[in-house]
Order: sequence, then C-alpha cells, then structure tokens
Amino acid sequence: MTPTPDPQPDRKRLGADELIAVFVALTSIGAIFFWSISQNRGLDAPFLQSPFAANTLTTAPSPPVSPSVQASVSVIAPNRSIAQAPLTSVAPGSPTLTPPALQAAPFVAAAPQILPSPQTNSTPAAQPKQFADVPAGYWASAPIAALSAQGILNGFPDGSFQPNKPITRVEFAAIIQRAFNQPSSREALKFSDLQADTPAIAAINEATQTRFMSGFPDGSFQPNRQIPRLQVLIALVTGLNLQAKLSPNQVLSRYQDAEQIPKYALDKIAAATEAGLVLNDTNPNVLAPNQVTTRAEAAALVYEALRK
Repeated sequence: MTPTPDPQPDRKRLGADELIAVFVALTSIGAIFFWSISQNRGLDAPFLQSPFAANTLTTAPSPPVSPSVQASVSVIAPNRSIAQAPLTSVAPGSPTLTPPALQAAPFVAAAPQILPSPQTNSTPAAQPKQFADVPAGYWASAPIAALSAQGILNGFPDGSFQPNKPITRVEFAAIIQRAFNQPSSREALKFSDLQADTPAIAAINEATQTRFMSGFPDGSFQPNRQIPRLQVLIALVTGLNLQAKLSPNQVLSRYQDAEQIPKYALDKIAAATEAGLVLNDTNPNVLAPNQVTTRAEAAALVYEALRK
C-alpha cells in the first residue's frame, strides 16, 4: 500500500520586492529603536548608527587641540586624587604670579616724625651770663659764655668774672664736677688737709674718683693752691683717658721750653698737644707749663676738652 502524503496547505511564495520591503522595514525599526535608546542615555555610539539615519545622528567633529593648549594641561600623577592635582605646572625657580585682583596695595611710607632731641639735663639751661669785665671782643668770651650758660662757670657777687685771676685747685675741682660725667674708677682719696666739712669736699672727691685730679706726695690736696697749666693739662688728659699716637719727642719738639716738662708728664702733655688742648695763640712754640692758669684760660681749656 502506498502511504498517503501529509496534506500541506497551499503557501504563496514572497516575491523579491516583498522581501526587500520587509528587510527595509525591519532595519528602519531597529535603527529608530537604538537611536532612541542612545538619546535617552546620553551615549555616543556611532557603531550603532544606520546609514539611513545619518542625517539625524551625525555629530560635528571637535576642533583639533593646538600643541600649546595641550602643553598647558596638567598631568595627574598616579595614586593622586584630582583634588590634590596641581592646576598648573610651574617650572622650578619661576616667580609666583599673583592675580591682579589679589595684589596688595603698594606700601606708602609714613612721613618721618621729627622727635625732639633728648635732654641731658632735666632742668632748662640758663642763659649766658653777662659779665661786666668780659666784653664781646675778649679772646675767651665765647668759652666763658658757653660754660656759664650751662652752669659750669659762675661769676662773683658783684657781677664780674675776673678772667685774669688765677684759679685754685678747689675751684678747678668744682668746674670738673659740673662739666664732665665720667664714671668713678676708684675710691675717694683721703687727704691730710681735708675734713668732712671742708667746702666743696664733694667736688674734690668726685674729681679724684674720676682720676681728673690727685694729691701731692705728702698726702695733701692743697685746695687753695693756684694750679699751673701743666696740672690742668694733665688733669684733662687723665680724666678723659687721651692717648698720644706719636712719641713724646716727636710731638714736644715744637716747644722751645720742652725741657721744663717733667718726665712723668711727657706722655700726658704729648696727648694734650695732639688733641689740640694746648692754647697759646701768641706764641705756639711756647708751652709755659709752670705758668699759673687764669680763670679765662681754665674756661678755654675745659671748653676745648668738651668739644673734643
């Protein structure tokens, strides 16, 4: 018996045009589907684009980055977070640039203040005293006026100064006390002819403590004795600690009466000569060391010592 074949329904075959239409329809639907997904997710998937959607999905190419811009981009080192990465790369040794908005205002120096000079004495200085026997043209009028204005020199009750009167040792000690402010370098000396109630004992003690003055070999001070020029010069040089730079023979050879200078005083008189303390305008070649010092000469010598 011959088997009977299964009955098969009649099928109509699709033509070539129909197949192409189906293929195009499916392709278009798929392209639209994937395009909608890429737009919603913000994805740029050019490999999913269909040639049929080229007009809607084509993106303009980005402009090329110039080498100068690329060089300015910071490179983040590995294992460093973005917050730690430097924004710009600065070459070593390059100056730090401050943005104009952050630059500090230029410093303007304040006008200097003129301060008053410090006063060496709390009491105001007295005016120069006018002495009847010291005229304006007198050779020592300037030193006498300057020292009297500072209270270093005083006159007599009758208004005179008596410039040609010889000065005594105690009077010179009083001038030393008021004129100089040297520190004490030794204890006050004890003199056989001075007592605790001796007039001007404080001035004598200060003059000896600062080494301006000393006593005599017999232990006396002899306050009322007239003081010669040699002792005045020695007192000023010793108290101010002046030193001669040249040898005494070189310095003192100018004086015609240099042989009258004692050996113990050669260095002191040489230092006084170099310092310009020896005043003898009438004859610069004469020292006259044993001549008694007048009040005017003492004023001039102390004035020069203060200037030095």
